[in-house]
Amino acid sequence: MKKNVFCLSLLICLTLTACHENIDDRAEREAREYTEKNCPTPERDNSILDSINYDRATRTLNHYYTLTGAADDTAHFEGSHPEMHEALADAIKNQTSNKMYKDAGFNFAYEYRSLRNKHLVLYRDTVKPVDYK
Repeated sequence: MKKNVFCLSLLICLTLTACHENIDDRAEREAREYTEKNCPTPERDNSILDSINYDRATRTLNHYYTLTGAADDTAHFEGSHPEMHEALADAIKNQTSNKMYKDAGFNFAYEYRSLRNKHLVLYRDTVKPVDYK
């Protein structure tokens, strides 16, 4: 009987401990799991989401995209950085799926690469809490 009580107590303790995942662990796990299950995503609106990862040191969720078709053109990005930054900040502000991360003050980084030239970064930006609050 004592052995069963001990085993049950140990199981409850391990279960409760496992449920207390901190937000950094959760962000890292969710980014990894999303990438493993869904990436690369099917092309949508001339873009493909290649992966998401989490950088603990900077508390940043990094999103990596490949642009296709008409969007795969450096001319679209010349001189439009302030407008693009504002559009990304507005999108994050209006997203409900990232509420927990926004409330925790995470940064959201985006990198868009060319499909024609994988080494060419068309646009890179980081949206900080001050931008989306």
